[in-house]
Amino acid sequence: MDLANIPRDLHTRDLHLRPQEMKDADAMFEMLSDAQSMKYWSHPVADFETATKKLREDLESDARGDSLCWAVTKDDSDKMIGKCILFHFSQENHRAEVGFILNRKYWRQGLMHQAVEAVIAFAFNTLNLHRIEADTDTENAGSLALLEKLGFEREGLFRDRWFMEGKWLDSVMLGLVNDEPIGS
Repeated sequence: MDLANIPRDLHTRDLHLRPQEMKDADAMFEMLSDAQSMKYWSHPVADFETATKKLREDLESDARGDSLCWAVTKDDSDKMIGKCILFHFSQENHRAEVGFILNRKYWRQGLMHQAVEAVIAFAFNTLNLHRIEADTDTENAGSLALLEKLGFEREGLFRDRWFMEGKWLDSVMLGLVNDEPIGS
């Protein structure tokens, strides 16, 4: 499957998910420079150039077919307020990993639930994936609750999986399996 050229605009009740573009650099910086938003993602970026570099890396990864990154926007605006990504594809095993981040100004409005639900439907119905995985920090109660509400199940604990900010962090692997047989 040619991931780089697959149409992927998605719509929910309140959102439009579209491929990221360089015009998203300001919004990317706003999101990635916020320490609270980045607490479980990575470390905050310190400058606009670093955020632009990360955006460019996303675009290059998408162009190679290694990932599918969406800018999450509200229906009434084209400004990126969040990001969803499918990555770590295993074509032979029909699986990928999902990741997401939302600008803190938009937390607790049900928006990321809509966005991730749309990405899951796309992954299962358009890409014919059988399984989606999520590697989540054990302390990230919001993401764990969201994923479990969407049907993901906790499948394993990885002790000392990530080294960030000078300390080792555990993570939980969650999985969601498509109930329909592949190709149906």
